[in-house]
Amino acid sequence: MNILEKLQNIDKRVFYLLMALAIAVPTISPLGLGVDVTPAVQRAYDFVSSLPNGGRAVIGFDYEPGDEIDLNPQAKAIIHQLGSKNIKVVAIASFPAGAMFAEQCLAILEEYGYEYGKDYVNLGHYAGGEATLAAFASNPTAVFAKDWRGYDTTSLPIMQEIKSMSDFTMAMTLNDGPTGGTGTHEWVRQAVMAHNVPLIMGVTGVLAASNETYVQSGQCKGILAGLRAAAEYEKLVDKLGEGTVGMDAQSMAHLLIVIFVVLGNAAMFLSKRAKGGAA
Repeated sequence: MNILEKLQNIDKRVFYLLMALAIAVPTISPLGLGVDVTPAVQRAYDFVSSLPNGGRAVIGFDYEPGDEIDLNPQAKAIIHQLGSKNIKVVAIASFPAGAMFAEQCLAILEEYGYEYGKDYVNLGHYAGGEATLAAFASNPTAVFAKDWRGYDTTSLPIMQEIKSMSDFTMAMTLNDGPTGGTGTHEWVRQAVMAHNVPLIMGVTGVLAASNETYVQSGQCKGILAGLRAAAEYEKLVDKLGEGTVGMDAQSMAHLLIVIFVVLGNAAMFLSKRAKGGAA
């Protein structure tokens, strides 16, 4: 069997092994393959950059398991920027698992010298959707008597500074759509329209187009969509993380597929050409 025939009959186990390596290498050590920052991501980054140091942000972790692949990296990238600006962070979650995701992401703030209860807090899960979010916007500690760790919220210094949604410098929802939690449109009503608090969104890729209207109307200062947006944001804050790892792995896998398709077709073409010449 000559080289052309071998290229057309590569053992599929070889392909699977190479694919595993293509994914594993960037997962172990991010390559930081180039990604161009899109205007949407740049807009969100510029807005957060414009916030005064020492402000306050409320972040809604409004997504379920499965969508953390896209939304956790977005949250972590944003939190790095908030930490660099000494912005205090309050996390709430309209899904039970959201409180766990919040705890994972907020741990980044300790790299910036944040103290739990003073500079950031995870208030945990709330039920009731928009009605409860509206109640939180009017009186946060009335909705959350205790935080996710079990502390009385009225005893926490950060919550003593916050009497309503109006006390926040910005709001953000990390959202996977209206599947039982609080949707993006409900955040627009309760943060922007009711309390005039600027809002940004982090969503799964399929929700970007349906929420773009809020950007066009000025009711949303920027949208991050999917894993790529997380990788772009990591580039802007100079903190390579899960977004970059995910995009590197995807790029390497796609490159490997392209290489095999090109080699296979080239080998088939040359093989047919050689047989035609021999005849």
